[in-house]
Amino acid sequence: MKKKVGFGIIGTGNIAKFHADCIEKIPNAILFGVLSKSQSRANQVAKNYKCPVFWEMEKLLSHPEIDVICVCNESGLHGTTISKIAKAGKHILCEKPLETTVEKIEQIEMVVKSFGVLLGCVFQNRENPEYKKLKTYVETGSLGKILLCQTSINWYRPPIYYEGSWRGTKALDGGAALINQGIHTIDLMLNLMGEVSVISGFIDTLNHRIEGEDVAVAALRFKNGALGTISGGTALFPGEPESISIYGTLGNIVFRGGKIISSSVKTIDQALNLSDDNPGSGASDPMAITDQFHIAAIQDMIDAISHSHTPKVNIDEAKKSVALINAIYKSAGNKIELKI
Repeated sequence: MKKKVGFGIIGTGNIAKFHADCIEKIPNAILFGVLSKSQSRANQVAKNYKCPVFWEMEKLLSHPEIDVICVCNESGLHGTTISKIAKAGKHILCEKPLETTVEKIEQIEMVVKSFGVLLGCVFQNRENPEYKKLKTYVETGSLGKILLCQTSINWYRPPIYYEGSWRGTKALDGGAALINQGIHTIDLMLNLMGEVSVISGFIDTLNHRIEGEDVAVAALRFKNGALGTISGGTALFPGEPESISIYGTLGNIVFRGGKIISSSVKTIDQALNLSDDNPGSGASDPMAITDQFHIAAIQDMIDAISHSHTPKVNIDEAKKSVALINAIYKSAGNKIELKI
């Protein structure tokens, strides 16, 4: 019988519990421990997952049966956390963003390479079958030459979401609406459209009492010549499903809330899945998402470890969305040329 891959988790917040739930559903995965800073959350973990709770990272990292650590703590701590894991010889599956700046990601890259461990980043929406259909339509020329891509993540979070939290702080979140909420859809946009050459944007904090932005807009030119726009926020009550609309010389397609909802191309329109199946959107509730895509992302990490190949979302892939968001933050309406 094939050996199960052993997991540890750093963090006990909502996304860490999501990872634990997913690991339990994967036959060739087993959870051996969770690192916690909270007694109440530690008690919850011990009760729900029947695994040890560690209070010191070194003890978790020294567990002989753990092969990979899921990094689910604050974004601005990912770099230092990953460095410790890599030095312990464990593989790493990190929640988005990999870090809050390109410079910090490049430091992670050097550490991971020097210790010879694998690192994957969780952009689970790439595993959505509807998104894969969308990508196929774009890549096979069903829309003709692509002219315009409009991306929106016009979400809402109530004030309590930020109260007493690291979210929305520059030190630990790196910003707010774009780098925390918007990054998943921005990652899909880049994966669909390719790299951006020039961008100009504005960010502002118009409603929430946070350091980072709660409203953002940007205009961009892709390296393939197409133009694009991004809008995002967490102050846009009541919040609407994220969307990517692509316009080509042969027609358009709209991907909203994780599904293709319309297309002016007849063959695509006729093949639309009009069922009530809903992959979920975090538009107004951060946990209103399916677990099937996270399971696929964790399984990809298991396959990478088992067969010694790079995870689908490696460091280079994880860096792209952070580079774009960092450029929007720096822009203040000025043109920024991207090098990545």
